[in-house]
This record gives sequence, structure tokens and C-alpha cells, in this order.
Amino acid sequence: MGNLDLPYDKHSKESILKHARLLLGKSLWQLHPEARQIQSGKGGLGNAVEKYHFGYDPNSKSEADFAEAGIELKCTPLKRLPDGSMVSKERLVLNMIDYVEESKKTFYESSFWKKNELLLLMFYLHEELKLSFDELFKIIRLWNFPETDLKIIKDDWTVIHNKILAGKAHELSEGDTFYLAACTKGSRAGAEMREQPNSSEKAPQRAYSIKSKYINSIILDSLKHPEMFNDVYISEKQRQKIEMAIADTESIVRDVKDYQEGETFEQLIERKFKKFYGKTIAEIEVETGVNLGQSKSMAYNACRAILGVRANKIAEFEKAGIAIKTIRLEQNGNLKEAMSFPNVNYKEIVQEDSWENSALYEMFTQRFLFVVFRKPELKNDKEVRLEKVMFWTMPVKDLKQGKILWEDTQFKVKMGNYDHFMKTADNPVCHIRPKAQNAADTTESAQGNQVKKMCYWLNREYVKGLVK
Repeated sequence: MGNLDLPYDKHSKESILKHARLLLGKSLWQLHPEARQIQSGKGGLGNAVEKYHFGYDPNSKSEADFAEAGIELKCTPLKRLPDGSMVSKERLVLNMIDYVEESKKTFYESSFWKKNELLLLMFYLHEELKLSFDELFKIIRLWNFPETDLKIIKDDWTVIHNKILAGKAHELSEGDTFYLAACTKGSRAGAEMREQPNSSEKAPQRAYSIKSKYINSIILDSLKHPEMFNDVYISEKQRQKIEMAIADTESIVRDVKDYQEGETFEQLIERKFKKFYGKTIAEIEVETGVNLGQSKSMAYNACRAILGVRANKIAEFEKAGIAIKTIRLEQNGNLKEAMSFPNVNYKEIVQEDSWENSALYEMFTQRFLFVVFRKPELKNDKEVRLEKVMFWTMPVKDLKQGKILWEDTQFKVKMGNYDHFMKTADNPVCHIRPKAQNAADTTESAQGNQVKKMCYWLNREYVKGLVK
């Protein structure tokens, strides 16, 4: 099909976007009933949109889908929350990573940048009882990365690239980075293996992806522009909630000039914190002019104050899904407590089809910011001293222990065995037990009866080793 036959100008971004928006509020089958002749499966909707709506055959070229306009097309699902709002259902998977070829590139020569500099995002609402071809497109827009976000994405790409160069592509983890990640990709995650440079060991097949938390920030931004969405019901209460969410989030970096020469986002954070090392909460309050509140919220409030964020949420942390965890050392440097995570969702864990698609995997592959305090001799929250901060990602070798915990837990939940989960002695990294205050709390089991709530934990000795 030549350009003259196309119902849009393939050289024009505006023309391509205008044609894409003919699907806004509609399903592919409504506009193109002839698409019923092919199967609806994972990835099938995007290919069908390319074939039937835009008139070109799907391909795996290294260049963008609309090469003349420099646009890459991505169809990606939304899910509806109980309050009626919509969020990203999953990460946005981009192009496959050829470790050998990518190792030879700079960022601007990379397959990621050449293919994904400008994205045409077509969000559709996933509904359980519908085939994807019958699901409605809710948001359609162009997206290129703002300068401050692009700086972080460049740093993320460099982290991935350096691991590939070092022959450690098999050790890549989504928790290594902030916005851009290298996610496992294939019919069975980890099953397909690829050659990598500077190592005889093959690495699991991976693709570049944008993390779901970042995609949520794009969705939130889209709701400020009525022309970008259709029939995304927003009540007055929800509209106020959106406006509050936007107003309640503030960036650490307002301009790329905030960085020092050659500094990464991670290094910028550490630089801002270092001047407060050894200071008490009371001293931090005086220097920042911010009341840091009581013990439960002090760590996060200290982060905001030190980083110069007055709003309740830190924009970069929200977009990257960074989990802030407080670690309180005893006066002698020992650690008294293990580190808690959310409760086990019994009804969900039995539905998870693989470790890589599990809630626990998502928790353990997050990027963490550990804020380490040392307690004073006498109990006084305001005299707790900031020891240090550190970014951390669970290493691949330790994720294997997380997988063992997940497999054991899923099996026992399926069997209705809620009394013999893994203890600290059973696993060097993690275990399951109730939180002290929730020991008597119950929740619905996979079998429908009430059982005790249980929580994921990182072992005390494991966390102590990380800090030291």
C-alpha cells in the first residue's frame, strides 16, 4: 500500500495522530469488522491496529513504526480501580534488546532511542469478559520524554548498557533503574536465552520497558487534556482528586541544570542527603524549617524536607515506584527488627501464573531508598540521628530465594495450609509471619474462609548485612 493509498500522511505527526484518534471511544472491531478474521491474543491488538487501521504489515524493524515521522505505535491496557479511576495495567514493553549489537552503541545510536524517541500511545480499557479487539480505546496521545525525565532515562540506559558491557546481562534486574527497565520477555519469562558480549554465559531474553508507575504519570497528565481521552468518567469528586494529586506532587529536579557535571539522579539524591549525615531529627527540622512530625512519618518527611519538596509526594519517586524504607539501628549498631512488606493476598497468589508475574516479584524488584537512622541512648524520636541513605535493588542471586518463598507460599495456599509458611530459619533472605499488631486480624483465604493475615518480611540478619 503506497502513501497515496493511506488515509493519512505518513510524514506528518499531526495526520497520524488525527487518524489514530478515529479509534477514540471505539473498539477496533467497531471501525474494522474485517479484523475479526484473525485471532485476538497477547500482542495481537497492536498488530491488528497496525494492519487494519494504519494499513501496514506489522514488522520487527529496528526503526520506528512510522519511520518518516519518527513515531513508534504502542497499544497498552488500562485497568479500572474500584473508585472508577483508570491506571496502567502493566509496564509498557518496548523493543527487544540484542545484547551484542546494543553493546556497540551510544545512547542516541541505541535501538531504544531510534525506535522510541516519540511514542503514539493508544490506551484501551481491559475488561475480563471481552476479547481485546472489542475493548474500547480511552486515551490516545503522542508522548516524548520531558528533558528532566530524559536525563533519568539516559542514566537508566547507561546502567543497563554497562552491565551488558561487563558481561553481566544475566544479572540485569528491573530494580536496577528508575524509569527505563530491562524486563524479561518471552512465552515463558527467562526461558529464551541470548548471547551476550564478554561472557560465555547466556542471558535471559529481555526488552526495554517503561515502568507502570511512570505510565500512570502519563495517564494523569492526559486527563488534563480533553482532546486526548474519551468517556473516561470523571466525577467532580474524581476531578478534584486528580487536581489534588497533581498539586500534591512536586519534583526534586526542576531543571537539568540542577545536576552537577556528570552526576546521575541517584548521586544527586545522595549529595543532598550527605550534608545532613550525623544530624538529629531536631537539627534537621531547624536547618530545613520543616516540622517532621511523629515517628511513623518522620523518615518520609525528612526525605521531603532534605530534598526541598514541600508537597506530600516526590514526583520522581512516584514515577519510578521507589519504595522508601526506614531502618533504625540500635545505639550499638545492631538491628532489632526485620523489614516488613505488604500482606500476602491469598486470593491473588493462587492466580499468579509465574514468579515473574507475581506481586512478590514486583515488590522485591523495586528500587529502594533505605533511610538509616541510629537511635539515641534515651528514647526520644527527635534525637534519632540520620546515619546514611542508600539506594538498593535485590541482587539476582537473592531473588532466587524470593522465588522459593513464593513457590512455597503459593503451594501451601492452594492446599489450604495457612499455618506452616516459611520462617526465618527456612530461608536466608525472606520469610512470612504476621505483623505484631495484626496477629489477630483475619482475611479471606483462597478457599473462602477467614484465616490469619500474614506479611512478607526481609530477614533481620539479611537487612543488617545490607546496611553494613
